[in-house]
Amino acid sequence: MNIIFLQSRQRDKGSALIMVFWLMAILTLFLFTSIRLVSSDVSLVISQRQDFRASQLCEMGLSLAANPQVQRYDPMLTQFDQIEDEGFSVRIRGEGGRININTILQQQDREFLERIFTFWGMELEQAEELSDTLIDWIDPDDETNINGAENEWYFEQGLETYPFNRPFYDIEEMVLVKGIDYLNFAKPGWRNYFTLFSGGQLDLREADSELIQMVAEVSDITADDFILTRRGEDGIDGTEDDLQLESLQEAISELGMDPQDPRTGRLTVSDETVRIESTGRVGDYQKQIVLVLRNRESQPVILNRMEIFQ
Repeated sequence: MNIIFLQSRQRDKGSALIMVFWLMAILTLFLFTSIRLVSSDVSLVISQRQDFRASQLCEMGLSLAANPQVQRYDPMLTQFDQIEDEGFSVRIRGEGGRININTILQQQDREFLERIFTFWGMELEQAEELSDTLIDWIDPDDETNINGAENEWYFEQGLETYPFNRPFYDIEEMVLVKGIDYLNFAKPGWRNYFTLFSGGQLDLREADSELIQMVAEVSDITADDFILTRRGEDGIDGTEDDLQLESLQEAISELGMDPQDPRTGRLTVSDETVRIESTGRVGDYQKQIVLVLRNRESQPVILNRMEIFQ
């Protein structure tokens, strides 16, 4: 009898010990989960604080750069506090240094569009198709161009509300157009070459060599020489020693173009649209706000605002 009793007590002790182990495991899991949740909440709060402070720094940079008295090479556009490990940097650029795609499409300048696309390596047939589909996308009618696409084609693809039959409101809308894959393959970074906000002509004070070659239809050597002259002695754009192009006549003379050349109608040196890129940094966290302004020198109008998280 005593042996049975002792065995029973031992079993009870063993069961109790197992229960204690299970309870400890559950409490450990609960504690670990709680720590993870608290850690996640702390990280979220820190991230929100960094984002808020980075936004403040971006706004400070934008306010400074929007002042027409501040030149793009002003050292005040870069400020950083080593102690707080935070600061901002601002870049002021002319939006006219990009191609206004809406202007070309509204003019239905197929020849110019095809030149751009073939310059980037597309086959002529692909360039013709994309040119027609882009024009069909923005024109108000439902008549299909030779290589284009109107509602019937998009409807067959399950895209019932396309095309929009209006100018693009956002560059990203271009990815919806039939044939855009040709451009994605030929020029993956094509978005950086287009704008919707400039006056419509390419500003020779801002454009890079590639765009000058395409739009003015000059050689790469001519375009590169023009860029070197424009940059001044330090060889850097946007600095105090840049060549001040006072007139289009002066600029096309530097390019060796005939003033009567109809291609000069695509060019300007007086676009008044400005892109301000303000980047705020707090520790390792960065955020950028891009503001596009027109008439910064007199009565500025905000055309676009974008937030970019980095």
